[in-house]
Amino acid sequence: MAIGMDAAGADLALSGGDVGLTISTAAAGQQPDAVTDESTQLDWTTLVSDPTKKIVVQTGLVSPLFTLSVQALNISSGDGTSAGEVTLGSSPTDFIVSIPADIPPGDPGTCTLHYSASATAAEGSGSDVHTITFTIVDQ
Repeated sequence: MAIGMDAAGADLALSGGDVGLTISTAAAGQQPDAVTDESTQLDWTTLVSDPTKKIVVQTGLVSPLFTLSVQALNISSGDGTSAGEVTLGSSPTDFIVSIPADIPPGDPGTCTLHYSASATAAEGSGSDVHTITFTIVDQ
């Protein structure tokens, strides 16, 4: 995973390490079971003088074989609003919006990252390796 920040000094940090999701089970005649992970956290800070910010997310994988989505869960109170579940693509997509100014390093905004991977039987087998980038920008 990668982190991006704007020139104004807002900051992002990831904790929890790399995520690995393996879709390996399906009942006969059914689509494979989706898999999820909530082992990582995203933290952010903003300056007193910052305008309202948002965090966007994208993958570096241009043509994934399977669907990978991410959602911000349990956002710390008053530190932004989830844009809901985002299916990752190669263009930046709103992830957390309405992030206010003055979120200090001593009390950063936080959320749990909920990843979900899914596939269909028709897609066959294989693997995708994503480099996911979160970037904080002016809203």
